[in-house]
Amino acid sequence: MKGLRILVFSLAMTAIVATSCGNPPKVAQGTVIRYEAASQTLVLKSDEQTNPEFTFSLEGAEVGAEPAENDQVRIAYKDEGGRLVATRVMNLTRQKEMGQKSSH
Repeated sequence: MKGLRILVFSLAMTAIVATSCGNPPKVAQGTVIRYEAASQTLVLKSDEQTNPEFTFSLEGAEVGAEPAENDQVRIAYKDEGGRLVATRVMNLTRQKEMGQKSSH
């Protein structure tokens, strides 16, 4: 009986680890072409040459400083059936500005 409990526990833990590791987010970096706060969408001109423009949903994403046109941003995202859903948005432009203000 004790052996069965250990086996069931081990299988349950394996299943939890396997499902929680899932696909890690992808990362895109580039210049904001357009940000629409009302619809929580951001269009990014990627630094990569293969795919120059992406549209992301920021709904539910962790966003540092609000993005603005021409800001440089880095976005962690997942592709959910062709819809790019951001999980985190780091505004590199605003981060640099904040760093310069605090160093004066």
